[in-house]
Amino acid sequence: MTTAFHQTNTDLPLPDQVRVAAAAVTAKADSVHIMHDKLPAYAALLLKQDIRPQMTDLDRQTLGAGKTAEERAAYVIALDAVNFGSGYFKSAQESGAALEYADLALALRRAFDDGRLDAPAKWSAVTAVNCHDIFGIAQGINADTDDLMVLYAEHLRTAGDCLQRDYGGKVMGLLQAADKSAVKLAEIVAAWPGFADIADYEGMPVPIFKRAQILAADMHLALGGKDDAAFADVDQLTIFADNMVPHVLRHDGILEYAPPLAAAIDAGEILTAGSAFEIELRAVSIHAVECLKAAAHALGKSVSSLDLDRIIWNRGYEQAYFTKPPHRTMTVWY
Repeated sequence: MTTAFHQTNTDLPLPDQVRVAAAAVTAKADSVHIMHDKLPAYAALLLKQDIRPQMTDLDRQTLGAGKTAEERAAYVIALDAVNFGSGYFKSAQESGAALEYADLALALRRAFDDGRLDAPAKWSAVTAVNCHDIFGIAQGINADTDDLMVLYAEHLRTAGDCLQRDYGGKVMGLLQAADKSAVKLAEIVAAWPGFADIADYEGMPVPIFKRAQILAADMHLALGGKDDAAFADVDQLTIFADNMVPHVLRHDGILEYAPPLAAAIDAGEILTAGSAFEIELRAVSIHAVECLKAAAHALGKSVSSLDLDRIIWNRGYEQAYFTKPPHRTMTVWY
């Protein structure tokens, strides 16, 4: 497990430290490069989409009708504690199991509704066997899915332990500590084991914090941007760097991969977590979206990294992208 988040060298807020590190990796990257000449036209293309945040049908199902703010907030924490495993999903699918983000979210909603996971104190006792049951994955169908259930149990337990230790098991206590700041909420959670997403690139620490930042954004959405989730700074967050954004940017001609990396991805090879290939894919995609944001602003369009992440991520589910393999890594960060 990676060590907890500590700001390095500066007192910049978490998202800005992510931006600085991403720019530094981009400047040194050997295998992933931004096609800067294509950014203005691409920004204009993306901004033809509705950039306003919208609640999807999945959001409505999983957040649950009639739930209290505490219940919705607890669900968000639990979901983002296990919002990873994309590298494992193919193994599950090849063994006949349904395992994608929507499957996780809906299974977790059921476990909240039937009382198995409806309070952080219950998360602290979760085992891998429980996770096989909760997520509908039979034990022993393959080693990858067994490993993933162990990781899900570990991350749920850790989140539950942190909430009990620091906030008496009440998620609203965590939100009150964040003082209506998405950035501060991300910083608090980034210090928890299980959310401390910091890579090492040629001896340089590279904070990425995908799940800590998406937790803050999800909380804002889940609670309607009201009361303790009235985050005025949610637009300061970066993109949520996983395998979808670089995949779309590659096939739209914004990112260019060196031949060895392109061949490995196209062949479905598993990229080592924390390798130079994998770090460059994530970090350069963060910087590419920052450059896209600047290109949009030059066109007179006000757009956040969060807006662009939403547009690009949704684009990845279109047939032209979804039928092509994104990079695959066995990791707890996405």
